[in-house]
Amino acid sequence: MAFSNVFRAACAAGVIALLSGCAHDITISGDNAALVSKTVTPIDKTVGLVITDEERNKEVVTPGGGGDKVAYKPYHDLELPIYLELSNIFKDVVKLNTVPDAATLRSKNLSYIVIPTITTTSSSPSLLTWPPTDFTVTLECTVSDPSGKIVAKKAVTGSGHAEFSEFKRNFGLAAQRATLDAVQKMQSAMQETAELR
Repeated sequence: MAFSNVFRAACAAGVIALLSGCAHDITISGDNAALVSKTVTPIDKTVGLVITDEERNKEVVTPGGGGDKVAYKPYHDLELPIYLELSNIFKDVVKLNTVPDAATLRSKNLSYIVIPTITTTSSSPSLLTWPPTDFTVTLECTVSDPSGKIVAKKAVTGSGHAEFSEFKRNFGLAAQRATLDAVQKMQSAMQETAELR
């Protein structure tokens, strides 16, 4: 009788563990080679890209497959792709840890301040494997002038899909495709914004 109670308890614990899943670490930014080329003459302005240390360290957990989840740091992973995207648009880009004060605005000769907001989703139909097969990255960039007035606000959503046969050791492949899609769409959106010129 005692053995049967222990067995039932062990089974219940196993089911709970299976349902609750665990979070696997992935990176949502991959090869940035596609972002390292200026496709048009850059705008003759210097912009400041603001991503705080708190944002860089922020971890997000979203669903994977098999009842598991994936964990990643969107601002940390997208900082370089966003920087490269802005470098394709403007003459110069300065990374900033906080919104700049008047002295920083002057010393860096900043024309605009860019503050990104990143949200993500992920999913997978698999009951057996945990990497997400579908991923979205929604990227919003708010561009302000030195007085704090918003000059432009652009939002785009990138989507990425990866089949199980593609994963190999790159379990964040769908996410990386979504990131590249979002950043390329943001570059196009900002290049088409007359107010930034």
